[in-house]
Amino acid sequence: MNYKGVIIEESLINDDIVKELEIIDTYIGRTTAREATPWLEQWTLQKVIISEDKIEEYTSRLSELIDTKHCGDWYCDFRNDEFHFVVFSNKKFKLNRKNKQDYVDMRNYAISVGLPEHQLPSFNDLPTNLLIGFLLEAKKQTYANSNAQKQEPSRLGSYDYHYEEEIEGETMIYHDTYFGGTRFVGEEVVYRGTNIPKWGMNYYGVTIDENLSEDAMDKALRPALMKVGEDDTVIPVRGPSNFENDGYTYTFKSEGQMENFTGVEEIYKDGKLVYKLYCHGGVIE
Repeated sequence: MNYKGVIIEESLINDDIVKELEIIDTYIGRTTAREATPWLEQWTLQKVIISEDKIEEYTSRLSELIDTKHCGDWYCDFRNDEFHFVVFSNKKFKLNRKNKQDYVDMRNYAISVGLPEHQLPSFNDLPTNLLIGFLLEAKKQTYANSNAQKQEPSRLGSYDYHYEEEIEGETMIYHDTYFGGTRFVGEEVVYRGTNIPKWGMNYYGVTIDENLSEDAMDKALRPALMKVGEDDTVIPVRGPSNFENDGYTYTFKSEGQMENFTGVEEIYKDGKLVYKLYCHGGVIE
């Protein structure tokens, strides 16, 4: 099974090796202070494919080419559904993606040689910034969007939405499944690169005034959910902390972080509570 990954050309003392690989995408961007690479004005990210029979050879060669003159933070990594190669200068790890200890050992080594912990791959393999960016788009392309098409039911009596996107060399998938109408229960799950779920959220909602059910969804809930991520006082899993439209008031309160959280969502009509939802979720390991 082929491996996909990203190589920053400027991280290598000689980038000729990249020309030997199958390049599926190229990104050239200007560096900023955030990258902490003042000797570079731009960098070139090459998304590549390496065949299974060549992965050992190329990861060994890459480990000898990583530049340590300017900084010691460079590494590159390549994944398929089963294994994850993480390549440092003169050191590489072949990780079983189902074995958490493999990731612990790799991270301990990387930290011991000075690499920042927050930059390293993890067993969950879903950095928070990547998760949030993907979720914002996924939610705006599914239930919150009145034009989104439902998928074929994944279970008896379910309603399903699906969104996927290729990010950093791997396919990320968002799937939302729910049951019911005025009283409903559901689950959102995010996958990255494998069929192993990485993040999820469960929710249960009740429309207290059933006469306002569809009206409340169309004028309050969906418009509020389309604003996911615009209010940094709550985590970006539902709508903003407050939203008003056509006599409706939407509120959302959350506790915790993306890794482990709870939340309560309410809709009021002319000051009267007409809808309430509870949610909780976080990282799956």
